[in-house]
Amino acid sequence: SAGKTEDTRQPPPRDPAALARWLLAYEAGEKTSPEELAAASERAYLQLRKRLAVLLGATGFDALWTRAMHLAQRRLPGETLEVDVVPPTALQRLRAAVHGRNPVETRTILVTTFASFIALLFTFIGEDLGFRLIHQIWPEASSGEAPVPGEDAPQ
Repeated sequence: SAGKTEDTRQPPPRDPAALARWLLAYEAGEKTSPEELAAASERAYLQLRKRLAVLLGATGFDALWTRAMHLAQRRLPGETLEVDVVPPTALQRLRAAVHGRNPVETRTILVTTFASFIALLFTFIGEDLGFRLIHQIWPEASSGEAPVPGEDAPQ
């Protein structure tokens, strides 16, 4: 298509961990406190659930999220992430998992959880469709210019 000049900007990454970091950075903006990161993750979770439940069904989304939390817990030695499939409780569990943590720990837990979810989504519906659906949720973010506060933190 002729005339597309905005294609010079980089799109969001497709790697689940990089995409998870990107989504959280986009939702959080310049905010980096654990509470603000938790609020950003809740917004991202609710947007994902609203959009993806259309395709997966609410029960399917909840099952995928629960599995993602189990996988995230395995990738976070010494962490305990409470798991529950009821949506409000899932949000409470996510917030509880980061309560009292420093920003680096909070970001690690949230990125790991969202990356696990995205990886599962890509496995079940395919990377291309999964990426397109995520991109549809955040169309204003297509430039890939989300601020990435605290990205110099070790993983």
